[in-house]
Amino acid sequence: MESQWTEVHQLCDTNPSKISPVSALCWDPYQELMWVGQDSGRVASYYGKGLQRYTSFKAGIDQQIRQIKATDRGVISLTPNSVQMRDRQGLVRWNISGHEHMKDLHCMTTTIMNSELLVAGQQDHILVVNTARGVVTKSLEGASNIVVMRHLPRSICCGSMLGEVTLRDPRTMKVEQRIQAHTATMSDLDVSGNLLLTCGFSQRQGSLVMDPLVKVYDIRMAVRSLAPIPFPSGPMFLKMHPTLSSTCLIASQTGQFQMCDVSSLSMGALVPTSQFYQVQTSSYITSMDISSSGQTLAIGDGNSFVYQFADRENYTMNPYSIPVVTPDTSPAPNVIVNDSSPLSSIGMPYYTDRLLSAWTQPSVYEAGYPAPVIDDEVLRSMKTIDFVGYAPNPGNVLRNQVPRRKKQIVKRDIPKFRSEQERELLSARGILDDDITLALDPQCVNMPKHYRQVEIQYSKFGVDDFDFGYYNQTIYGGLETNIGNAYCNSLLQALYFILPLRTITNCHIATVCEKSNCLLCELGFLFKMLRDSNGQNCQATNFLTAFSTIPQAEALGLFEPEAATPNISYSMLIQNFTRFILEQLHQEANVKENPVILTTSPPSEDAVTTPSTIQQLFGLQTSSQTKCAACNHESSRTTYPFVVDLLYPKKPKKRSFTSVLKGSMYRESQTKAWCAHCQKYQPSTSKKIIKGLPGIMIVNSGASSNEDMAIWRQNGPSASPNSSRQDDSPSESSWVPERIGIRIIGTDVTIKAIPMDADIPIEFQGPADVSTHLILRLLWPAATGLSEEEMAKSPWFVFNDFLVKRIRPEEVFSYKGTWKVPSVLQYSRIDIDEVLDTSTIPNSVDYSILFKTMTIAEYTPDKLSYEPLVPEEMPKPGTLVAIDSEFVALKQEETEIRSDGTKSLIRPSTLSLARLSIVRGEDGDTEGVPFIDDYILTNEPVVDYLTEFSGIEADDLDPKASKRTLVPLKVAYKKIRLLVDLGCIFIGHGLKKDFRIINILVPPEQIIDTVDIYHIRNRHRKISLRFLAWHLLDEEIQSEGHDSIVDAQTALVLYKKYIEFRKDGSFGRVLEGVYEAGHKANWLKGSKEQSTPRTASTPQPALDSPAVFKARWAM
Repeated sequence: MESQWTEVHQLCDTNPSKISPVSALCWDPYQELMWVGQDSGRVASYYGKGLQRYTSFKAGIDQQIRQIKATDRGVISLTPNSVQMRDRQGLVRWNISGHEHMKDLHCMTTTIMNSELLVAGQQDHILVVNTARGVVTKSLEGASNIVVMRHLPRSICCGSMLGEVTLRDPRTMKVEQRIQAHTATMSDLDVSGNLLLTCGFSQRQGSLVMDPLVKVYDIRMAVRSLAPIPFPSGPMFLKMHPTLSSTCLIASQTGQFQMCDVSSLSMGALVPTSQFYQVQTSSYITSMDISSSGQTLAIGDGNSFVYQFADRENYTMNPYSIPVVTPDTSPAPNVIVNDSSPLSSIGMPYYTDRLLSAWTQPSVYEAGYPAPVIDDEVLRSMKTIDFVGYAPNPGNVLRNQVPRRKKQIVKRDIPKFRSEQERELLSARGILDDDITLALDPQCVNMPKHYRQVEIQYSKFGVDDFDFGYYNQTIYGGLETNIGNAYCNSLLQALYFILPLRTITNCHIATVCEKSNCLLCELGFLFKMLRDSNGQNCQATNFLTAFSTIPQAEALGLFEPEAATPNISYSMLIQNFTRFILEQLHQEANVKENPVILTTSPPSEDAVTTPSTIQQLFGLQTSSQTKCAACNHESSRTTYPFVVDLLYPKKPKKRSFTSVLKGSMYRESQTKAWCAHCQKYQPSTSKKIIKGLPGIMIVNSGASSNEDMAIWRQNGPSASPNSSRQDDSPSESSWVPERIGIRIIGTDVTIKAIPMDADIPIEFQGPADVSTHLILRLLWPAATGLSEEEMAKSPWFVFNDFLVKRIRPEEVFSYKGTWKVPSVLQYSRIDIDEVLDTSTIPNSVDYSILFKTMTIAEYTPDKLSYEPLVPEEMPKPGTLVAIDSEFVALKQEETEIRSDGTKSLIRPSTLSLARLSIVRGEDGDTEGVPFIDDYILTNEPVVDYLTEFSGIEADDLDPKASKRTLVPLKVAYKKIRLLVDLGCIFIGHGLKKDFRIINILVPPEQIIDTVDIYHIRNRHRKISLRFLAWHLLDEEIQSEGHDSIVDAQTALVLYKKYIEFRKDGSFGRVLEGVYEAGHKANWLKGSKEQSTPRTASTPQPALDSPAVFKARWAM
């Protein structure tokens, strides 16, 4: 009784097309089998602890299996009108059906000798069946409506639908005693020794109610009622424990069960709470049984599930079990198959019929072309007579002839990999033509290709083999998608084209910011990458990584799930992200003394400090006024909401954009609020009054229903009755105007659509103190960097992650297609260059981070592995530095094996910067001495430290155990960012991959990559740094792990050797010799004892050679 029952296994019917409830369960007392019967008439058995499927057969044709009983001779199953015995392998021994007294059988039990079977049900007879011969030997009358039967050595217990229990003589079946246990039907009973337990229903007000008690009787002489067992959830099934005579198992239909000691309860003891258990089922319990050992039990439910519980880890089903008969296994043929084995060594299966593949020649014929589409002109003139259509020949086709159509060339929607293009001598030509006169439907009802979701395809060479230029032939950089929360890319691209925000972020990253996951810093770094991209693809990896660490973003549900579901509204998600990111940027840009950048912003009445630069740029200066209805006390406060959420009219009707915008900006509501004067909650009137407009106004569409979208899809009304715009202009054909005017005088706000080619009305040309603003949709020439000629074509571009394409204005303002849902609109003042002065923002660059040593590790190293720069060594444009970095894996690569055995890369491994080493490269005494050797703290879990290739140990990145210079990622990134901005030239081996993982874009003119220097263009082989060091420098590197300082120094020496080879004109011969030696050595480095396979023109470098500087070995 002190053991704890735990669920050890679940199984379900293998037929998922039709759920059939479990109607009967039986543990086999002779073999380790469990028998399961279903309402569909199927009986299945499962063997062993894993409950593996053993046999399965149909015992009844669409008839419920009412009971299963396992004997030493076989397994007996009972259906409403049949009794059947089979052996444990499923073969029928005998079957009794169609008997005149078999009308509605419910239960069965065996006699003492197990030679006879008693069968009863809702009928007037008890049938006696001989289990050896399978025949009905007797039919006893006077026993009606029996639903449960159990046998004792001296009596047979029968429970009826009337709630009565009768004890009968097993020889004559005469009633010896009667017990009225329940007033309605009996649900279950069981016996053990002299104890009888029953559960059932009672009649109350004409309906059946389950009795909440298990009734207990002593049946030794005269029947005596004992203390009942309370079971509040309603007992439905009873089983006495096979080894503990006074212990019973009680279960309800809701899945609750308990083990209970009847003897302890009769003495007043309570059931301990630990003995109550709950089956985790979504249906109802239908059957239950406990094994003969008492160590495991099974419970079935209405969803075809069987739940197995055990009270110990190493349980047994029976004390002694007969081994289960298993089918003979045929030995596997001794066939050795390898690459040289002939196909004929594999035997053909024996067959007698003709194979389907043995087609005769006439069976193979060429399929014809489908019938041509009939012209609409012919169909219009067609007349139908007796289901046959007739039409005159239009004369454009020949009689009885159909022109053979040419095979259509299917255009690829995705580019070929770069490696494939090189093999086929192809140059990628984008499907996204830059010509804005692309033949699309004017209203964009159907989704154009450049709006579809784009994905990066990977070859065996990784992401570098993907042709991003196929999707982008503009001067703007796109953002990649293989990063978590990449849905933010679209907004990040839009924010980049806001020049004042670009200036704010650039000034912020120039100063000292101690916050490790500062989004304003990461946004500034990202903007610098987009600025330098010139059409290259970029990644927002560092920004999105920092974003994923903010707990407020997770609480707001801004993180994209790994697997996208249809329930996600990306339109609402990006709107919420817009509101969050501006608020976050405001908090990070807010300082004690904020500079004034918006000269027309009216002073706030309650403002103590100047608003932050983000508030001045994006904040809508709003006065929230509250008036108490009881005491007329008024209070107000100034807020700066960053977005305007459009509120649509409740009754759908045609409304202009300006009227909806005005109703959304000016709000008045009645609510209950705290009154400071009354000192209690009072009905109040709340108003939001616009006091000043920002330089950039962001509007969230808030279109979340079909009614809201119907407003967007309506044609926009004319801005004025005398407007001179053409009918096909964007503002006329769209609900959204391209330019609007906003005028604020006191508490009155006037908003009006102004056509782009129309003069500004006189009422919007007032003085600045009236807070008059003219605003334009997102783009102005200075932000795009386009010339007037390019702007004349179209200033609009679509940014679909790494797909960038010029589009027509009609596409921007058209929302006719259901595939297009507006999310965020950005309006900017047309005079923003005059009213916004960003020169007041401090922008002096802080270079002190290059000259000092910092670490966040608790242990401070006694000796540094590098010498920081001194102010006299301040880098300048053209300064040579050598760089190398090491990485750790955050996610393993995902691959799949195709049917032909080849491996396909689904997603490469995700790497993170773990160590950054930069050495001095200029000639002098400090040449080759490192001045940066930082280990990077990683906040995300590391799945592989790649120690064999990186030399990184787990303790190196642990702040509590590291003995290295450990810094946050932003510190290391800012150092290399400063070196790039100072114009340093970086020397290294394989820098393209390093800079990509670091998430920085270095201009090509500032990169010297030895992997490209020592490479012949028509050769596919890229030579490793280890082989070049062995062959050209006679150096063994990376033999006992990687060291980024050594690798950077080696790359620097190789570059200096390259300069020497260029000067004496021997570089071509040297490079050919490197490739020749590589082929001979199979591109594996040689040992020190072997002679280096150099060409005659390759000199043997000495240790004191100028190209091999002394500082390298001094480290």
